[in-house]
Amino acid sequence: MDGQRSPPAPLTRFARRYLIADAAPLSRAERLRSALAALIGLLIYEAVLFVAPVAPEARRALAPLGATAVILFTLPHSPLAQPWSVAGGLLLPALTGLACGTWISSPFLAAAVAVGLSVGMMGWLRCIHPPGGAMALVMTAHALQGQDAGTGLAAVGWNVLAMLIAATAVNNALPCRRYPLCSPPVTQPGQPRPPTSGISQPDLAAALQEMDTYLDVSEDDLTEVFGRAARHAFHRHVLLTCGAIARPAPVSLSFATDLNEAWRLMRVHRADALPVVDRTGRLEGVLSLEDFLRHVEPAETTRVGDKVRRLLRPTPGPSSDKPEVVGQIMQAARHGLRMVRESDGIALAAEILSSNGQTLLPVVDGQGRLTGVISRPHMTAVLFRHEALAYVRNDRL
Repeated sequence: MDGQRSPPAPLTRFARRYLIADAAPLSRAERLRSALAALIGLLIYEAVLFVAPVAPEARRALAPLGATAVILFTLPHSPLAQPWSVAGGLLLPALTGLACGTWISSPFLAAAVAVGLSVGMMGWLRCIHPPGGAMALVMTAHALQGQDAGTGLAAVGWNVLAMLIAATAVNNALPCRRYPLCSPPVTQPGQPRPPTSGISQPDLAAALQEMDTYLDVSEDDLTEVFGRAARHAFHRHVLLTCGAIARPAPVSLSFATDLNEAWRLMRVHRADALPVVDRTGRLEGVLSLEDFLRHVEPAETTRVGDKVRRLLRPTPGPSSDKPEVVGQIMQAARHGLRMVRESDGIALAAEILSSNGQTLLPVVDGQGRLTGVISRPHMTAVLFRHEALAYVRNDRL
């Protein structure tokens, strides 16, 4: 039929189901980053081997490190790529291969025993690294040929060190990567943290232990995947807009409002924060109780109440050594204050209110004029109401 896709051929369906991994494809940018990382990383690796202060025969590059490079520069956040996995997963099989090649005369039996023992030890010591199997075979052949074991181990050690130096240097220089995985991630300015969810890292760790199988993904990455999936599901299911749930601000302040008057208005309206607008209604910032408290930190000889009264008391004369108006202590819109537009979904509002210290979220129109506000208690009430309605609908069905 016109305009409809024909079903895939049987061979295509077979390949998609049984042969092709069900994994998210890498973006073009990530493929380019991985290729560039491998290129530069291998150059650094070769350079470290070239200048290593050992005999020339111990500075040779070993073939299993080519497979290690694929893991380190394509999957730097994988448990297989972490320093202990690389070091233990290459040095232990190397020792095992040398021992089997020395004590077992049959090449076939020596190779099989070396790989089997290596897999068992890597699993026991939690340093699984697939190139370790190749390293066991290489060192078994090395011993069977009667080559010097000390030189072979020195080559393995320098190969491991050189590759870890290259991986650390290259992966930490690329965006969206860090190495080792335990190092803290670089936060992007203005990027909110994902909201916390009911499932935390200990829950995921317990689930992995219950499955009792090896997954090539860390608990940190699983936590991030779950958080991102929860946000996408929230965006898909909760279709309300910020303009639909925003409430009018009880009162608005101006840049030049005296601090004493602003304090009075906040008490009268029982508000923890109030928006600040200009004469045309465009948002300039938000004033909160925290803004006052930043200027009344207690000293050893001064009580907090005395400092609050001093801050709120107008200073006579043209000059002052303390803030006098709202604009001097508010969180300005141009200095990191988050806001949303009327057409934005409430998922964005929930994310902002849950991920930073902002207690009041201004809602603006296309011209930046304030049309309403969303507070944390109001957002909580909206979400509870949405969940309650969804429960009632499902119960009726």
